[in-house]
Amino acid sequence: MADTIAHLYIEHLGEIRRFLARRLACVDAAAELAQEVFVRYLVAAPGRQIDNPRAFLFRIAGNLAVDRHRAAVSVRHVDIDECVDLASDYPSPERFAIARQEVERLRRAIEELPPKCREVFVRHKFDGIPQATLAEEYRVTLNAIEKHLVRALVHLRCRVMPA
Repeated sequence: MADTIAHLYIEHLGEIRRFLARRLACVDAAAELAQEVFVRYLVAAPGRQIDNPRAFLFRIAGNLAVDRHRAAVSVRHVDIDECVDLASDYPSPERFAIARQEVERLRRAIEELPPKCREVFVRHKFDGIPQATLAEEYRVTLNAIEKHLVRALVHLRCRVMPA
């Protein structure tokens, strides 16, 4: 699986970025969402035989672009009095315990990453620092930052969601 996603990433990242840039009219947003395309692929693909991975990646990219547009335009204001009788969606204590275990498993998997890979991943995913900024700070190419991120994602996929 790791070889497959790495191959897909190298082969299709550029065209997915261009596709998203056209859809979103923003190169930075396209670069960010392109990473998410491969994360979604990793989550959706385990145990499945995907006949046309390229088409599947573009389907994911298209869906993410639509979601981004919807999020930008669908802000709805609700009167608090309308919500009085609604059931709570608050998670149960059991769900909290499961979530804590999952977070701990993720934390351990992140700590297993090589130091620079871990730092790039954490700064990008948790601190929200754009890839281009990281590339400038580390004085490496954007491609080098992307390789760190892919390596981290593949490692985390294997450790957190074993087949």
